[in-house]
Amino acid sequence: MTILLRFLGLVPTEDERELLKQLRKKESSSMRVVGRGTLTMSAKDARSTAKSKEFMAKMDKLIG
Repeated sequence: MTILLRFLGLVPTEDERELLKQLRKKESSSMRVVGRGTLTMSAKDARSTAKSKEFMAKMDKLIG
């Protein structure tokens, strides 16, 4: 049965499962699903993530 569901694309692949795990662990609690495939989050939460802070530090080095 799972083979048929996987063939039809109704069961997440391993990559999709890993992505789902990462999304569930995210620091942001303001993330919401708005529409089909659309996620929103507050700008404050977006700027406070570790990845965002790392990016801003790189930009500061580049810009001067």
